[in-house]
Amino acid sequence: MDADEAPRLDYDQTTRHVHAFTDLRTKMLAFVPTITGAAVGLLGEPRPASELIGVSLLGLVATLGIFVYELRNAQLYDAMVQRAKELERLLGFPTVQGLQGAGGVLASRPSRWFAHDRGWALVYSAAIAGWSYLAAWGFLRWMLVDSAQTIAAVTGIAVGFLVAAALERRKLLP
Repeated sequence: MDADEAPRLDYDQTTRHVHAFTDLRTKMLAFVPTITGAAVGLLGEPRPASELIGVSLLGLVATLGIFVYELRNAQLYDAMVQRAKELERLLGFPTVQGLQGAGGVLASRPSRWFAHDRGWALVYSAAIAGWSYLAAWGFLRWMLVDSAQTIAAVTGIAVGFLVAAALERRKLLP
């Protein structure tokens, strides 16, 4: 392999990884709220407290695990995109539509901060809020608290807002 082929091969491999991560992350963004929404819908009718607690804690822990996994994947994804941008510059990809600087699919793409990061934060915040609502409802029912479902709903909403605010404030967004 000559010196000109190595960056091209590197770029091809890097963009394959970027596409694979994009595909995985898209599937997770579809899977997490679907499962959470289904669980909240199915368990939305009065259920035994033990059932609410058991299912919701299982869902909450699984969602938190996927969330932590996604935080790491976001770091890897960003590193791969940065590498691909540098390779596009090194390979001398042309710019399009009169843009200045390096060209290429990744180097000339618009910032993803608003569309991707905010959407990602909203999906995970809502999922964690949903599981927190079910868990709180189960615990409050188990403790025989009046208006358990209403208090749990407020709790779930508060947890969702706190998670979203923490992501924003701590810059944990990918």
